[in-house]
Amino acid sequence: GQYGDQGYDGQMIDPNMTAGADGNKGPAHNEDLDQYIVKDEAHKKYRCGICGNISHKSRSNIRNHIESKHFPGRFQYACNLCPVVVQTKTALFVHKSAYHAPKHL
Repeated sequence: GQYGDQGYDGQMIDPNMTAGADGNKGPAHNEDLDQYIVKDEAHKKYRCGICGNISHKSRSNIRNHIESKHFPGRFQYACNLCPVVVQTKTALFVHKSAYHAPKHL
């Protein structure tokens, strides 16, 4: 089944049919994105349950895809080192790597 141990059954999730805790369509919290990740046991990968266009061994890569492609701008991530606010966890990681990583000579 879609979420069970038998693997991916090919059915996609319509994100417009799911409601967040606040009653709005879509996930209310960034942790809610996990509901759209489908485990494909047959291929030992994870797949986007919304579009099915991406699969990867890394669950976090699928989560990043779902956040940036299917719910752009839904969440905000503030840098704890400067006033910058970005739209995805990946963007925050890239920002911190570029602007706050230790400089090596």
